[in-house]
Amino acid sequence: MKYSSLRLLVFPFLFFIFLIDSQLSTLFTTVSFSHFSISSHLLLLAGLYLIDLISLPSSLFIFIVLGLIYDQYYLNILGIATTIFPLLIFVIYYFYKSFERNWFVDLLVFLVLIFYFEFVSYLFARIFHLTNLSVFIFTFYNLLPSLIINSVMYCLGRPVFKRFFDITYKT
Repeated sequence: MKYSSLRLLVFPFLFFIFLIDSQLSTLFTTVSFSHFSISSHLLLLAGLYLIDLISLPSSLFIFIVLGLIYDQYYLNILGIATTIFPLLIFVIYYFYKSFERNWFVDLLVFLVLIFYFEFVSYLFARIFHLTNLSVFIFTFYNLLPSLIINSVMYCLGRPVFKRFFDITYKT
């Protein structure tokens, strides 16, 4: 897809990904073994690929708005995702200024973003007394299954995102 036409559809596209994310998270949690809570993070994956299309101020604004929607949709408290999403996008922009992009680096960055998002969300939830889970339970019943499922989703969805965003890795 051409960059100019995609720039006009960034927010509706990300909002659609946000809605798919919530449905996938519910599906994964429902079909998971035991009491795992698996979170899909396609929104972060889309943010990883959108850094080449839109400017930093535009993407920060878009992800602040998506963070507000995320906070209201999932947490009913403003501030957690509204703070974390723009920070993650900022880190993505400045990380790729220093490193050359390839599929393995993208996978590692994606997993670090998921870890950061999940763990900082957990810390904020503990600070605001929204949860009383121990770190052990959070790690083995939420964080680890989410990292595994999202890495599989990255490997399966990479060709689709690569084709959609016309990404080429030059070596």
